[in-house]
Parts: sequence; C-alpha cells; structure tokens
Amino acid sequence: MAWAGLFNEQVDIYDFVKIKTKQGIVSEELKLVYSTRAKVSHASGSRKVINDQIQTPYVKTFVLRIYVPIQDTSWIKYQDKYYQVTSIDVDKVLQQQVVIAELVTDYDG
Repeated sequence: MAWAGLFNEQVDIYDFVKIKTKQGIVSEELKLVYSTRAKVSHASGSRKVINDQIQTPYVKTFVLRIYVPIQDTSWIKYQDKYYQVTSIDVDKVLQQQVVIAELVTDYDG
C-alpha cells in the first residue's frame, strides 16, 4: 500500500530559540526548524465565548514522518496559520508521529 500520497500538505515546524542582541539582552524568537509534507485532518473546533471574547479553538491532527524533528514546545505553520503542539504520539510500526495542535489566534508571526 502506498502511504506517501497521503502526505500531501505543506507544513513548517517552528521552535523558539534564544538569541542575544549586541546589547546583551537575551530574548526568544520563533525560527523555522524544518519544512515537510504531512497528512492533515480536522480534529475539532467551535466558536466559544471565553471572558466576554469570541474564541475559536480549532484543533488539527498532523501526521508526520517519524524522522521529523518536532517536540511538545514546537509550533506548526499550516496555511499561513500557527498551531501550537499539544501532544505527540509516536507510532514506530507505521514510522510516523501523530501530532495534535491547536490554532493560536493571537500570534501573527
């Protein structure tokens, strides 16, 4: 069975890295770590009112190859939107990682 055709969506993996400015100030910046293709599916999502604000906590499932460097602090950019990783499940038999990530509405890159 050909599994390669299922990985048809472009995704970028980002991580925060610490940088030091010329003035010696240490800050964190979001940097691209890896670009790959993934199988993406919609897990859940709805519109909710939280603290008198309308929020849309959409959750997607990203299936990545097992060798893709991702961790629970990573962010995924998919269709110009940023998703924060909430869980990673490694499936060694199928050589893949199933990543659950939630849409972050207050981050614009």
